[in-house]
Amino acid sequence: MRGMRLPLSVIGVVLAAAMAWLLLLPAGSREVVVVDIPSGASVREIAAAMKQAGFLRSETWFHIMARLSGRPLKAGEYGFKRITPWGLLRAMQDGRVFLHRILVKEGDAVDQVAQSLEREKLCGAALFMKASSDRKVLDNLGLKSATAEGFCYPDTYLFPRGMKPEQMLSRMVEHFFEMVPDSLATEAAAQGLSRVQWVALASIVEKEARVAEERPVIAGVYLNRLRKGMRLEADPTVVYALKHWDKPISIRDLKTDHPYNTYKRKGLPPGPICNPGLPALEAAARPARVPYLFFVTRKDGSMRHHFSKTLAEHEQAIQDSRVKDRARKKAGK
Repeated sequence: MRGMRLPLSVIGVVLAAAMAWLLLLPAGSREVVVVDIPSGASVREIAAAMKQAGFLRSETWFHIMARLSGRPLKAGEYGFKRITPWGLLRAMQDGRVFLHRILVKEGDAVDQVAQSLEREKLCGAALFMKASSDRKVLDNLGLKSATAEGFCYPDTYLFPRGMKPEQMLSRMVEHFFEMVPDSLATEAAAQGLSRVQWVALASIVEKEARVAEERPVIAGVYLNRLRKGMRLEADPTVVYALKHWDKPISIRDLKTDHPYNTYKRKGLPPGPICNPGLPALEAAARPARVPYLFFVTRKDGSMRHHFSKTLAEHEQAIQDSRVKDRARKKAGK
């Protein structure tokens, strides 16, 4: 009895399906898998690494594809969920490396940005801090301040591994000048503020204001105090001086002599205390014309402030706030 022979058409379909499974269908997982390809890795080593990561079903066919294409594969860190072998080949030939997402939030200090970069293993926090105060780097960016504090514009950044700290810093500072209109600096100058002073005031407003419409009022209060020669007495400047990011400040902290402690030193601090967002920068350049010299947080859960013209009114507002806070806490028990 003769063995059965499959028609050529069937064989063709089977081969086509096998080739499609090997070369055209995506492979991977539901989560992003990152593979670091070192400089000098051979095509065979790359294929083996990608197969181990789950992106290839056949190392041999990927090797053949890479050789036939005639284009070199670039080293770097690559990250995908699911991708076809052809897509993987093109991505590596074009050098479309994995980009790490870094979020600079409104109110973050440069120290906190540096920690975010270190957590993503993009660079050491100390190296980023060094770059942020490097005079040559700052001059190249057009900054007259002692550090880049205040000028790392709050946004989401995508950085590949291997970027130098000064390159990442430059991206953030350049974004500041892209997003912040020059006209705001001109308006701030009309208030008697240099660019650094304007951003410093905006940074304090950023940390103090919790309600959008209060930003210009708070800016107006601080400018009133400056014009009268009063100390700003802004708690966030003490937090910045002592780097007490996650704990409340004490009476002892307020008495600590430091250039950034506005309870001890008159005028604005030497520089910004965080990286403010555009709304705070606008408020500092366009402060409200108000008669107030003091404000205190209302302890009613609204996140708003009580503004006062005189010290006596302010002290009474503090007392009222404490009474309401105790009543609210008691009612919550």
